[in-house]
Amino acid sequence: MTRDIIVSDALFGRLRETFDDDGIVEVVATIAAYNMVSRFLVALNVSH
Repeated sequence: MTRDIIVSDALFGRLRETFDDDGIVEVVATIAAYNMVSRFLVALNVSH
């Protein structure tokens, strides 16, 4: 999701082995939030 944006059916299959639908939504939302924070900090030229 971070590198290729589109999540493959194979990866979703692996996620479904561990998570129910709600869990998958939470995992995707968490990844999306971290991506947003990263892009936000880069855009503002914020460093460590």
